[in-house]
Amino acid sequence: MFNIAICDDQVAICSAIENIILEYQELTLQDIQIEVFYSAEKLGVFMEHQHNFDLIFLDIEMKGLNGLELGRKIREEMDNQITQIVYVSGRDSYFRELFEVRPMNFLSKPVEPDKVIKDIELAMKLINRLGGLFSYKKGSDTHKLPIKNIIYFQSINREIKIVTTTGEELFYGKLQDVFHQVAKYQFMNIHKSYIVNYEYIAKFRYDEVVMSNSVCLPISQLKRKEVRGLQMKFENERFL
Repeated sequence: MFNIAICDDQVAICSAIENIILEYQELTLQDIQIEVFYSAEKLGVFMEHQHNFDLIFLDIEMKGLNGLELGRKIREEMDNQITQIVYVSGRDSYFRELFEVRPMNFLSKPVEPDKVIKDIELAMKLINRLGGLFSYKKGSDTHKLPIKNIIYFQSINREIKIVTTTGEELFYGKLQDVFHQVAKYQFMNIHKSYIVNYEYIAKFRYDEVVMSNSVCLPISQLKRKEVRGLQMKFENERFL
């Protein structure tokens, strides 16, 4: 899921950007979640409670905390260098101040649909280029883990265990929903209970894989042909 926040104290601007995104989502079938905020303070509090976004369309001129101040807070206090920020303003005299926040882009009001879509697609590419993030929910909180740190997922009854290079996490979910999110990052569904990161497979055997942490995981009989095919595909992609 790709998470987008829209923050502007003008309801009409928020609605315009939201409608552009919704139309894009309908056309492309992208899995996008949108949250709308009418003040930088409310967005800042929301993010402080571990709710992160992949992309924020952020107005610069707002009463109280403005967009530039929130941008600095995101980068410095929250130490969030991953979320992409696109500033939106009716003026274009902020470039010196914008530099330290490292925004992805700057849009002038009124916003143009093709430019909003271009920014969404660029942000998606940047997230993928950085290795991507896996997002999951625990209660009402959304958590994110770098894809590059995940060794494998295991389904245990109604829970999913995430085994990473630094530890383990548990959340309620379905393995098929997990695979939908991570398949494009070279993960293999080797068994009804396991999804593994190809990069962390140390050894392939006929009926199992040995992961980098020395754990042996079974390859189900129904998945063996598919797994062999993916192994060849992923190896070939290394040379492209």
